[in-house]
Amino acid sequence: MRFSNIIEQVYHRPWFITAEGYSSIRKVVEAKLRSEQMDLSDFTNPRKEMEIDGNGIAHIDICGVLGKGMSKIEKSCGNTGYEDIEDDIEKAMGEGCQGIFFEINSPGGGVTGNSEIVEIIQKLQIPTMAYAEEMACSAAYNIAASCDKIMASQSSTIGSIGTIIPWVDSTRQWEEEGISWQPITNQSGDLKGAMMGPGLTESQKASLQEYCEDAFQEFKANVLRNRKVADQWMRGQAFFANRALKYNLIDGISTSDEAYSVLAGML
Repeated sequence: MRFSNIIEQVYHRPWFITAEGYSSIRKVVEAKLRSEQMDLSDFTNPRKEMEIDGNGIAHIDICGVLGKGMSKIEKSCGNTGYEDIEDDIEKAMGEGCQGIFFEINSPGGGVTGNSEIVEIIQKLQIPTMAYAEEMACSAAYNIAASCDKIMASQSSTIGSIGTIIPWVDSTRQWEEEGISWQPITNQSGDLKGAMMGPGLTESQKASLQEYCEDAFQEFKANVLRNRKVADQWMRGQAFFANRALKYNLIDGISTSDEAYSVLAGML
């Protein structure tokens, strides 16, 4: 049942993630479905634990694919559960931290759970800094945009503000294999079978488009309540740091130490 849940999340749920990030997830899942032997150590880059330094600044790591309800093995492969971010923030606040330095390296992740983390960060009464050494995209950028400041390295990738529901039309394949899709639903339940058969009806496409748009509008609204970003830079594209700065997606280009100094000066 656990793997069926993974398949549901990968193939049938909306994502705040880059195309490249989603592709890497799909390759891992499909390799498992083909029963290929995989060495998980090849993917392992465990997330660092939260710590509070001598200046009272909490360091919270946000890495890999983000999601809600992740298993231990998913987390051991370097991914981050939204619940873990929430727990780290709660623990840091409970221990009296004076500021939070979010170290981000993520292509994004699932929609479910992302808005809750965004709201938690928005309500913090202490200075917050998001720093992207390599990547802060989609769901990860939504978290970063909730901080007081966003800094990034010169070669980092930033943005990908958008929502995607991955879908592959397999109608032709089913026809070649002689398979016919004939779901039985209640008479008014024509949208019940969306994303279950080989293709989509126009009404199913419209329903999923609405679902996807609702998630995006929530994402966009969060960005705009914190930053002035033109609509043309929120079409799902990602940028190197210099363009991200030009388009106001970040506040500056720096090293991690320099970003930390900015946060320390905000205390």
